[in-house]
Amino acid sequence: MRPFEIGSVLINLVSVVWIWTPALAKRRTAIAILAGIGGFLMMIHLLFEGYRWQMLPIYAVTAGVLVACLRTGHKRATKLRYAGLILTLTGLALGAALLILLPVPRFPRPDGPFTIGTVTYHWVDSNRTETYGDTPGGPRELMAQVWYPAEPSGGRPERWLAGGVTTSRAMAAWSRFPPFLIDQTALAYTHAYAGAPISDHQDVYPVIVYVHGWGGFRNINPDQIEALVSHGYVVVSADHTYGALLTVFPDGRLAPNDRRALNGDGSKDDGVRAATALVKTYAADARFVLDQVAQLNAADPAGRFTGRLDVEHVGFFGHSTGGGAVVLVCAEDPRCQAVLGMDTWIERVADDVIARGLTQPLLMMNSAAWTNGGNNYTRQRRLYAAMRNTAYFLSIDGTTHYDFVAVPAISPLAPLLGVKGPLPARRVMEINETYLVAFFDKHLRGEAVPLLDGPSPAYPEVHFEKR
Repeated sequence: MRPFEIGSVLINLVSVVWIWTPALAKRRTAIAILAGIGGFLMMIHLLFEGYRWQMLPIYAVTAGVLVACLRTGHKRATKLRYAGLILTLTGLALGAALLILLPVPRFPRPDGPFTIGTVTYHWVDSNRTETYGDTPGGPRELMAQVWYPAEPSGGRPERWLAGGVTTSRAMAAWSRFPPFLIDQTALAYTHAYAGAPISDHQDVYPVIVYVHGWGGFRNINPDQIEALVSHGYVVVSADHTYGALLTVFPDGRLAPNDRRALNGDGSKDDGVRAATALVKTYAADARFVLDQVAQLNAADPAGRFTGRLDVEHVGFFGHSTGGGAVVLVCAEDPRCQAVLGMDTWIERVADDVIARGLTQPLLMMNSAAWTNGGNNYTRQRRLYAAMRNTAYFLSIDGTTHYDFVAVPAISPLAPLLGVKGPLPARRVMEINETYLVAFFDKHLRGEAVPLLDGPSPAYPEVHFEKR
């Protein structure tokens, strides 16, 4: 719960006990003060934290307390008094339960020394034709975001979901939840400040490109992105249009996920064709994003990134479909210096790429559920064996596929809903962030990183292999 939500629950509980305790109910001035404080907290909550439907029982109790305050001097039947007490306490309990079970997500504060700035771009690739959506054609369009080390900045950080409630409802629909169920995710904040000045602590900053998975979006893993940036990296990511959950363009156009992009016409053969094409599209998007980053470094119209991006030291990481895409990118693009995949889906990466391995360092980090055999796991092992550079193969006990994104932060019910494993979300985030930063510190910056020498007693959940 957020601060004013907690305050509203507590002041209402005190008010209810006071009003329905006969010896205290006579102190009408005290009741009026309590009711006034409750109403004030509610207004401050609505003004600064924002309305959310999980607070409806608390709103109702607050209104009930104010009414009871006005009617304290009236005689009421004992049965009616007890019925009111039970109803009010039930409302408080229900409201508190909803606030706990469906919280506004809060992401861990990055532990690096840098403040985080961010800027969003609408990039159009005129060299590629859009093949997805209900009306394919025209150039391929992407919404991209850059996060960078910044000078300390005032004001509020950015919201997590670029599309606000529209995106939260798309997430609900994806999971077949009632549309309104997770509206509160639109109230979540990141630790990034829009347009903040880039930090002068370093002349240039190494660049890392993130590629999300099927149905994801550019900052579905804000904790990981912010961990990297706080340690001195520039991270860039795009919504992979029609493969993303939802892309919101500046003119208000929406590009929802196109299931045909992965499944084709529904037949097995066309599903294979479509999925292979999708991975190639993601990879082409990632290369285009890196091209745009190079242009920003050469001549940023805003002047922010000109000469500040180390495009000679570029890393890639991705989740699921995005993990397969970054493997493909790094097999073909010499600008890639290091690559990390989370639950890497490489069933649709070409056989010759798997057979010859990569020349860059590779870390494949898997959830426990992703190492249960099958063709994808076999291909991961083949790639690992064929590597021509340092390679790591990790798996994390107590995790599932969505433990590599922020989905588990939406509700403590996530394990019961099958979208995360039993390992606590904060612990999973710590492991993900620690190994992610360590890998790029070692293979982009050339730093000594003991964590990557072998299994760590600090992380017994992690099964570690290296070759």
